[in-house]
Amino acid sequence: MLDRSFSLRLSTFLLLSSMLSFPIRGAADPNPKIGRYETDTKECSYTDSTQDSIPCITLQLKGRSPSVVAVQLISQGTTENSRRQLTFVTFTTQGESPLTCSTGTCRLDAESWQSTVSSVAEASFNSNGIATGLPKAWAAKSGECSLKNRVLRCSALHFNGEIYQAEAHL
Repeated sequence: MLDRSFSLRLSTFLLLSSMLSFPIRGAADPNPKIGRYETDTKECSYTDSTQDSIPCITLQLKGRSPSVVAVQLISQGTTENSRRQLTFVTFTTQGESPLTCSTGTCRLDAESWQSTVSSVAEASFNSNGIATGLPKAWAAKSGECSLKNRVLRCSALHFNGEIYQAEAHL
């Protein structure tokens, strides 16, 4: 009968030697389309669920996959240091995300880009970054976002007829 320590060493040796037959890779390669790009805008506004035109100050593009990008427009809230945001979740059917990312930080490299809007969401946050109520989200009946000449435009039609629009000059 084999000694248990010898058996354990033999098992370990066999496991390690079998691993050598597989290619060794370093750390997982970061996905070049997943991460966040953020910039202040030169001119920006969006239409929210009340159908009011809201001036925005910041644009974020969040790459969730090579074809899914969330376009988030951020504005001042009703109290000091609070904020509101409108988000268009898009799905690119031709080509890929306009972002090039490394370790979660992205650059906007595309000169033009077009995608279909799948949903729209609104949220508000107080000065501590805590949500003031539940975020609201709706599936879009139709809509698109496009980037051309450093201007990002999004529009979406809700099933109830409301129209969400945004325009940000970068």
